[in-house]
Order: sequence, then structure tokens, then C-alpha cells
Amino acid sequence: MGYNIINLSQGSDEWLNWRKSGITATDACILLGRSPYKTRWRLWAEKVGYCEEVDLSGNPLVRYGIKHEDDARKAFEDHTGDMLLPVCVESDRNMLLRASLDGLNNAGEPVELKCPSDKTWEEVCRLGTRSEAYQLYYCQVQHQILCAGSRRGWLVFWHGNDPLQIFEIPLDRDLLAQLMTEAQGFWQDVSLRNEPPKDPEKDFYLPLGEEATRWIYESEHYRLYEARIAGLKAQIKDLEARQDKHLETMTEMMSDFMKADYAGVQITRFKVQGQIDYRKAIDANPAVQQMVDFEKYRKKTSDRVRVTVREELAPKSVVEASVLAPLEHASAEPESFYLN
Repeated sequence: MGYNIINLSQGSDEWLNWRKSGITATDACILLGRSPYKTRWRLWAEKVGYCEEVDLSGNPLVRYGIKHEDDARKAFEDHTGDMLLPVCVESDRNMLLRASLDGLNNAGEPVELKCPSDKTWEEVCRLGTRSEAYQLYYCQVQHQILCAGSRRGWLVFWHGNDPLQIFEIPLDRDLLAQLMTEAQGFWQDVSLRNEPPKDPEKDFYLPLGEEATRWIYESEHYRLYEARIAGLKAQIKDLEARQDKHLETMTEMMSDFMKADYAGVQITRFKVQGQIDYRKAIDANPAVQQMVDFEKYRKKTSDRVRVTVREELAPKSVVEASVLAPLEHASAEPESFYLN
């Protein structure tokens, strides 16, 4: 038969421990360097208990796949007339090699079911075996073929009412030979707790010894300043809100005037032409072939205010005594006062 059936409920704690104590189909993609999600070091760290495995149960795509796995299985069964048995298996040649199969068909061949996102589905339909999803899951199915002792497997993409995308995957001896070599070396590292090198682009830097002490010192000070900066930003936001009230009062005092310059505050009011809503224009004229009058779809003109704070309190070029007199006792530097 080539495999031993392991009576486990997929998703249970026993199942998770079983996966951790061997090489799974998902692990195969990592060991062959084809996984964009996890590195060899991270896999090693999870196997030896250095790190906990990331919980993906809250990931929307993972939840979608779990929700529709039975739909995909039934669609494949209806399409082929085969019955699929979801089961956990171990290779009878090497018990470290194990797989949680979405389905084992009547011929003892593994069937891997995928319920991809719209984007991935479109790519699979367009590129087929050249798609990123196929290339990734190809390794996974090869591992399942190895565990099941079969000569081929099936990779199936389900997308609601769309026709299934079904790929027959024959046994790839060269790839499986490479996988066996990688798996043996990796498990030796796990058994002896030999830490493999990290990928600087994907794995986290974790300081040790004196570097850890130095990092703690630097991070404590960074977080201290971060808290202070956050407090100052909150104060600035509050001050800007209070400042805006005074600007609003001054612009109201200006009435229809577009410019003002007094007591160190210069205000210029101007209008900004609204942008044209091209989408609205096109939607409103779907059948029009000639030039559309886009000006009809220009948004309203908006008012803007530019404020300049000057060191000189007197308005530029103004020498009238009655205008300047109130400024005689005004301070060029605003005095501090309580803000309530």
C-alpha cells in the first residue's frame, strides 16, 4: 500500500503534535526553498520549540478555504465519479514523512484541494502550470505522492460555480530525491538542535548576550522618546485646534476683504478651482461619442486661507497713526498664558 493511515481529527491538538513531529507536505515546500511564507530557520525553530507556529485560523483566505473544502471535494467527486477520503497518512518507508490529505481517491492517489482568492484563480486560469500557485503546490503534491506511495496525484482549484481547474501531477523522481536529502538533513538539525542559518531578508534579527543588553538600553530610550513625542503631538493637535478658532474669527472680521495684515498676522484668502469628476461625466454619458463638456462636472470652488506670521506687527507700508497706535503696547513676542 505504501502508507499507514493515522486516525486523527485534522485541526485537533493531537493532529498538531503529529504534524510537528515529522515532515509534512507544507514543510516540503519550505525545505525545497519554494515557500514565500516561511524559511528553513523558522520551520526548524517551530519544530524544536524555539518559536510557536503562527496561528493562521484568523486569516480570511485560510478561513475561506476551510469553509469551502467540502464544496470543492463534492465538486471533484461529481466531476470524476470518485469518492475522496480525507485522511492522515505516514509513509511506510519513512515514518517522518507524513501528510494530511484533503482526499485519497479510489486508486490511492492524493488529491489536494485549493479554494483560492479571485486574483489567484484568475492567474491559475490564465497561466496554468506556470502560475505561482501551481508551482508552490506542486511540491506539496509531490510530497503527498511520496507519502501515499502512488505514481501520481491531483491538484484541484475550486472557485464557486466556475469549472474546476484540475492538474494531474505525475511522480517527479528527481524532485523527490532532492526532497529526501533535504528532509534527512533538516531532521538531523532538529534532532541535534543545530540551528540553521537565517535568511536576513525574511527572518527576524534576535540579539543575544551583550547585543541583547545594548538593544534593551537603546529600545528603552527610543520608547521613552516615542511616548514624549506622542504627548507633544497631542498637545500640538490641541493647540492647532485652538489656533484655528482665532483664524476663523479674524477671517469673519475681514468680511469680503481678501487680504489683511495687522498685529503680526497676514492673511490672504483665495479660491481653488474644483477638480473635474471624470468618472461621473463618463457614467452620465456612456453612449456619447463626441467630446463631453467636462466643465459641467467640475466640483465646486473651495476657499483657502494662507496665513503668514510676521515679526513686524505693523502692516506693511502703512503709516497711519490711528492704525498703528493700538500696536504700541502689543508685544512682538507673544507672552505665555494659560490655555483653558
